[in-house]
Formats: sequence, C-alpha cells, structure tokens
Amino acid sequence: MVALRTLDRLCLVLALAIALSTAFSFHRVDLADSCDPQAARRDCGFMGIDQSQCEAKGCCWTPVSPNPGNLPWCYYSNGPTPPGPPPPPPPSPPTPPPPTPPPPTPPSPPPSPPPGPPPPPPPSPPPGPPSPLPGCETFHENQCQGDQIITPASFENHRWYTPERSSSLWKPGFQDYSHVVGTPLVQYNAALTTATVYVKTLTRDQSVSVSFSFCFGSACTNTSNPFQFYGTGNATGPLQITVLTSDGKQIILEPVDFVWNNVPIKERAGDYRDGQKGAIVELFGWPHNDIAQECAFLASAGYLGVKVFPVMEQVMSEQPFQNVLNPWYFMYQPVSYKFSGRMGTRDELRRLIQTCRSQGVRVYADAVINHMVGGGNDANPYHRNQQGSSCNTWPNKNTSGGIDGSPMYTQDFAYLLGNYSGQPPSQEFPGAMYGPTDFHCERPLNSWTDPLDLNAGWLSGLVDLNTETDWVQERIAAYLTDIISIGFSGFRIDAAKHIQPPDLVAIFSKVRRNLGGQFPPDFISWLEVLLGGESDLLMCNPQSGYNYGITFEQQMLAAGISQTDVNKIKIWNSGYPKEPEKGCCTISQVRNAIQNDDHDQQTSGSTSRDMGDQGCVLVEGCAVDVHRGFEVKLFQSPNGVQDNDSDFPIRLVLSSFYWWNGSLGVPDGLSDCSLCTITCQGCQSVPKMEAFDSTSTGYNNPGYTRVHRDAAIIAAMRAWMHL
Repeated sequence: MVALRTLDRLCLVLALAIALSTAFSFHRVDLADSCDPQAARRDCGFMGIDQSQCEAKGCCWTPVSPNPGNLPWCYYSNGPTPPGPPPPPPPSPPTPPPPTPPPPTPPSPPPSPPPGPPPPPPPSPPPGPPSPLPGCETFHENQCQGDQIITPASFENHRWYTPERSSSLWKPGFQDYSHVVGTPLVQYNAALTTATVYVKTLTRDQSVSVSFSFCFGSACTNTSNPFQFYGTGNATGPLQITVLTSDGKQIILEPVDFVWNNVPIKERAGDYRDGQKGAIVELFGWPHNDIAQECAFLASAGYLGVKVFPVMEQVMSEQPFQNVLNPWYFMYQPVSYKFSGRMGTRDELRRLIQTCRSQGVRVYADAVINHMVGGGNDANPYHRNQQGSSCNTWPNKNTSGGIDGSPMYTQDFAYLLGNYSGQPPSQEFPGAMYGPTDFHCERPLNSWTDPLDLNAGWLSGLVDLNTETDWVQERIAAYLTDIISIGFSGFRIDAAKHIQPPDLVAIFSKVRRNLGGQFPPDFISWLEVLLGGESDLLMCNPQSGYNYGITFEQQMLAAGISQTDVNKIKIWNSGYPKEPEKGCCTISQVRNAIQNDDHDQQTSGSTSRDMGDQGCVLVEGCAVDVHRGFEVKLFQSPNGVQDNDSDFPIRLVLSSFYWWNGSLGVPDGLSDCSLCTITCQGCQSVPKMEAFDSTSTGYNNPGYTRVHRDAAIIAAMRAWMHL
C-alpha cells in the first residue's frame, strides 16, 4: 500500500519521484520519540514507498487522522529538518516496488509481437567544460528564506542559457532563442469578428531592432505591431508570425488561430442549455486522431462534449524512470504553451476539434498553468548529484515537440555556467517567453494549511510560476485565449488550489477582456481544488484568507465579471460522492462539476480523494457491475443533489486504461521500451494499443476501458438530458 499525504494532484506526487526522488542524504530518527502524527508533517519518499523503505530513510510510517481510510503515511520526523533541496533521479532508476496485482482473472493480452531487446545504452555524455565547483557540488541559488517568495530581480542576469546555432548542443527547435524570444497576444472585439494581434518580444541585445512577418499561407505582409485582422478576406486559416532582428536572428512563433474560422457547433436535441449542462467524457491517454474518430459515437450517444488531456508541449525522455518510459504524469510537466503535446500536433488537434464541433460535440482542454517542469528535468545535458560515495550524472530531457522541441532550463542540479551570462542556469522557458523572475524562488511545499506555501511552494519540485505578476497573468491569459481561438469550448484548470484566488480572478478577467469583454455563451471552466482535510480553508470558511467558495465568487463579481459569467466557472467537487456538501458549502450547486472515477486516482495507493464506499476506481480492482452502478447513479440520483435537473450541471465520465504489468506508461506507443536509448535494462514496456474501437460496448480489458460506451451509463445520461 502506498502511503502519501493527500495532495492536490497525484500526478504531481509522481512528479516528485521524477524531479526529487532518490538521492536524499537521510538520517535515522528515534521514531518512538519524534513521529507525532498530529504535528505539522512533510512528505518523505516517493510513489510506491513501503514501510521498510520509509523507515530505512529515517522517516515515520504511522496512521494519521484525518486521512482517507486512516492509511499510514510516510513523513519526516518532527525532529531536525532533513537536508534540502531534494535531488532528481540518477541515470539508473531505483528498483520500483512490486507492481500492484491486476484485477482478478483478467483477459489474455492482445496478440502482439514483443518488442526486441532494447539497444545498449550509449556512452555517458562527456563531462562538459570545467565547472567552477569542486567535486560533485552543484549550485544552490534562489532558495527562499522565511516568507520570501519572490525571485530577486538580479536573476534576470541568468537569462539566455539556450545554446547558439554554432554550438554542438543546438537543436532545430532552439531556433534563435539564444538571442530573442516572443509571443503573440490576441484581443477580440465584442462580436468576435475582428482581432488585434500584439507581439511581445525581448532581445538579448537591447540595441537591435525587431520587425515582423505576418503570413496566411504563402501571402505575407511585413508590418508594424500591433496588427489588426478581420473575420473575412485575408484572415482565413492560421496566422504565422516570424520575428526578425536587425542582427539577422529570427524565431517562428506558434501559429495563431481565430475563432471565426471554427466550424459552428451542430445543434442537437436535448437539454444542453447552450453548453451549460451535460456529460463530458474524459478520454485518458487517447491520441487526438482516435478522439476525432470517436466523436461520431459521442454525438449519437448524447454526450455534451469530450475533454482531452494536456495538449501543450510537455517533457518526454528516452530514459526510463523507475523502469517506466514516459509515464502518464509527464503530461503534466509543461515546456511551453505550444499545442504539440504527447497526444498529437496542433494540426491534428485542430482537425479533432473541428470534426467534433461539426457533429455537435464540444471539446474541452486540460490547462496546466500553475507550474512548468520539475527542477532538473530540463534541456541542460549536464546534471549531477552526490549520492553516498557516488557522483551521479544524467543528461537532458526532451519534449513532445520532437526535433522541434523547445529548450527549457531550471536551476537545480546544475554545475556549469551559461556561455553568455557567465551565471548558473535559472528557470527559463523561451518557447513560453518565461524567464527567471517569472517564477517563485525555490521553497518546498511543507504545509497544506498555510496559504503562502499552497500558493508559492514548489509542489513536488515543479517550478512554480509567480502568478501574482501582471506578465505571468497576461501570458497565461494569452494561452487560455489561444485554447478558445482554436475551437475549445472551455477548460479544466489543473492544480487550481496552488494559484491563489485573487490571481485566478485576474487571469479570468484578462481572458474575458481578450474575448471581447465576456465569455462565449457555451463557455465553461472547472477548477481542480482538491479539498483533502482543508475544506474549511478552501471552501467553507469565507474568512480563511484562501477561499475558493463564496469569497472567490465575490472577488470575481467585484472585478466586473458578471454573475452569468461567474456561473460558468465551476469548482470540481472532490468531496463527491462521499461528502459533496464540502465542495459547495458556500456556493450554488450550479457552480459544481462532479465525477466518480477520475484520472488522479488511477495509480495504486492514491489518496487524492476519499470516496469511501460511495464510489470506486475501475482499474484498481473495482468490479464492473459495481463501477457501472456508481456511474449510473451519477446521472440518476447523485449524492447531495436536491434538483437533479439543474444541480451539478456538469458531470464527467472517465474512460481510462488498465496498467500493463503494473507499469505507469500509456498504451499510446510512447511508453514502448523500443524507444529507450539510455539505461534501458529493466524497462517495462507498454505496447501500443488502439484507443478507438468502433465495435466496443464499454468496459474493455486489457487496454483502454471505453466506459463511456456502456449502454446502461448512456441510458441514464440520456434520461437526465431528456433525450
């Protein structure tokens, strides 16, 4: 049994294992004297840790209440603070705990040839230029002190770590990010028929001038900034922008889509209330092209829409972690806001959205805006960390952008200075136009009841964006505007409780301004605010100082957001189904979204939610009939409902996949160990399986579950929607 503090994201708990895991210098403690389960606690260990591993690290393994099931947790003793900050994995991953046994008598796996033996690992990377640090030491700068959360302005001098084109470390996706960065910012008029495109840039050499090329296909215009486009004439198709500097450098920005180019959403019979009521299917791990094929079924079944998983450029690797190549939680480590995620390209995403819209099915995004990658999971090819008598080294990570992947740098486990800056690397994501001072200084997230820690702590070592700053808010708003522009009808906000409520108000206000002063009629968003034992702080106590309930609502209204638009911003009620009142104690149930099985609970031992005996996780051994019963209940008589026709108007159904031999990889082909090139011994391969199956009637095993195709669930949903 895995024992972990109730986190606001299981995927981020797993990212702890990626970025922060195995190389602590642990000290033994007297557990009898220092393991106080009622004192403030800090998680110890990694996903999959057991009692012997926990206590071998000198940490405490005891039941702690309140706690779902009163399970044991692995946490530091209440004695001396352990050394920090924690390091990332060495090149050879630690041996993982035994895999969770599969559900009883699973069907035989589909016939497929086993992958060939993985290629031998290449030689270790050369040591690189001489380090200014002796031995195995690394830089330890920008560590928060006391209540400090701001990265000092002097860290802007650490920018421009990306290698130049002349460097052997340069890659095509790095473009000329060593000299210039930029991003488009789009603002529409109220009718969404015209848009003004601003291009924000920053150059390394402040003396150079910048010009722009705006292209629709082969028709290009050189013009000044800003540039206005209209909904007819030359504004059909995506806009391509190239930034050129007077010293011969250039970068090509992510294409810009416009709302007027989207296919109208086909009208369908049913109680959809212009997109404000309905069932949304979450297709966990489904590639874009498979979802595009599934949309005809979703439309005929009567679903309101489909939620895709993170579409932005994300971290990828050719080296397994804990014997898993590209585990699912890599999807939640952004590199940039380019639509080139694991599940497909921007062109494939655009085709998926337009296909679904043409059949009446809305599409929703999963927006990861609290953080970027984990510290040390970056493009720097030289990392090291002292572990015992060994100096472990590991190379760079890649991205889902492939050869066109963007560079990304963090401050952790680095020992070389930048060629241009002469300074250690800091947080720098040129593809998103983020630099060092756009992030909070590094601090562990030690408390789940301290608003400062919740907002500014580096959750599981993921570099935390400083969402208090106007620029970070503008950049996030531009990304969310791009999501709407390409045809999404809304988005989920991942890890929302780690973005303080006033910052979310500012971000939503900027998105609303960008969209002409109001949200589209069918727009919805739902915020992931995992309550854990902090429901009073987060929802039920308006005076808590960190409240996503009525206080957050009042702040939105005070910012000029209309009540109609406020009602479109939902709270994902993690108290459902056991304690639904905790997710709506101070707000209307109209502002709640509910769900039974969710993707954060798919991994064995997850304590992200406590459903008790009121819900279950299919792939964790829940019987099909029991699971089906909970999904049917979601539509017929969900716990806490008073008016089933109007309360909890957004209800979500997860279609997941079964773990293959206990591996946390995804059956999309990118967790197949034939792709491994570094430390491949012991890699647990996950074969590619097709997500789309037109013959499925739901509850498939092995592979993708396709729960949303079950006839009983569909019948209950259709009755709720008056179909």
